[in-house]
Amino acid sequence: MYRIPFITKEGGTVLALIDSNNFYVSAERVFQPELKGWAGCVLSNNDGCAISRSNEAKQELGIKMGTPYFMMRDQHSAGKLWWRSSNYTLYQDMMRRITGIVRRSFPDQEIYSIDECFCDLTGHKYVDLESEAVALRSRILKWTGVPVCVGIAPTRTLAKIANKLAKKQGRTTGVFLMDTPEKIEQGLRETEIDEVWGIGPQYAIKLIKVGVNTAYDFSNLPEDYVLKLMTIQGRRTYRELRGERCIPMEYVRPDKEGICTARSFGGFETELLPLEEALATYVANAAVKLRAQGSVTAKIFVFAHTSRFAVVSDRYSAGQEVRLPLATNDTAVLIREALTALRKIFVRGYRYQKVGIELKALRPASQIQATIFDTGDAVKNEKMQRALSVMDKLNLEHGKDTIRYAVMGYEKKWFMRQEFLSRKFTTRLSDVIVVKAK
Repeated sequence: MYRIPFITKEGGTVLALIDSNNFYVSAERVFQPELKGWAGCVLSNNDGCAISRSNEAKQELGIKMGTPYFMMRDQHSAGKLWWRSSNYTLYQDMMRRITGIVRRSFPDQEIYSIDECFCDLTGHKYVDLESEAVALRSRILKWTGVPVCVGIAPTRTLAKIANKLAKKQGRTTGVFLMDTPEKIEQGLRETEIDEVWGIGPQYAIKLIKVGVNTAYDFSNLPEDYVLKLMTIQGRRTYRELRGERCIPMEYVRPDKEGICTARSFGGFETELLPLEEALATYVANAAVKLRAQGSVTAKIFVFAHTSRFAVVSDRYSAGQEVRLPLATNDTAVLIREALTALRKIFVRGYRYQKVGIELKALRPASQIQATIFDTGDAVKNEKMQRALSVMDKLNLEHGKDTIRYAVMGYEKKWFMRQEFLSRKFTTRLSDVIVVKAK
């Protein structure tokens, strides 16, 4: 007989996943209410393809995730579809507001991505979790305008399934609580194997070939068989589906071991100057992230390449790694070293589509050690760090690149294409909606 641990008042863990519905589309609709009830989508970088779709776009027009921009033109021209370029500044600010509201009710929170967060509700077991979740969902919608769904279960993997089920039509509360063996079994039976968090496409194909079509089928396999077929990671997913908590919460995100910043250009670039401006901009962005986590880098990797779809004779890709004499987070030093590397790999005659920087060999800034070859001194380094701190603060308060290095350029003709970008409704004073009352 199928048995599984479940939440009780006597023991067990309780986790919730709060996930925003069609988040990018929903965030756009908050400040553009004329878009509600109308099929729409948000496009990826360079307006390439659909990465967020309204329910109307999915159900009425059949638009799938990743549908290319050019395949939706006719629907847009016919007035059946609206679209927007990705407005990450808006989305990040809206998510900050949502997680702040969640934290008031459930303080033990892990922000997992830009549109979802996990919460440990174990300390809330003696309250009516479903009513609490429904009230939280209503509060988020009222205060931000963004609809969310809540899935509650004993483990993170089960909470993912519960959240998907909460989104299904017919579940009007937007909340699904998997707190008994019967509800968990129901959820597993309703979940296709390729929809299980932690099971990738290749493993899903293997499992379907041996007759495992649902999460329920998978959870009833012998554990030794799962370990043999899918290694330790697969066994972890298997145990999570059976109610054993194997993935811990990360309340504080661990420092990144590497930082990579790169973007495809809005078009193609053939000259060195726009590549230098783009690379300097990406280095500056990466350096801000580096300082934010209190780290320095001892090694950088610069790369540039043409389109992978170009004919073979027109393709070019190259990279240059640079070991720094002294680990640093000084933007000026990193830009200088990166541009030197770029000039070594740049070959005239190609149409470049992307350039980027990867910061490697990261370590805490507190561990930095000067060498006998270091011509600087502690006072000079302290002044530099204070100046960088002031620059980061001003750019945070007044907008990205308010203070910039001249080599980053100003026109940025190489910048990624965003032809349908909405306003920064919550972060730019000139874009704030003005309401006039009589």
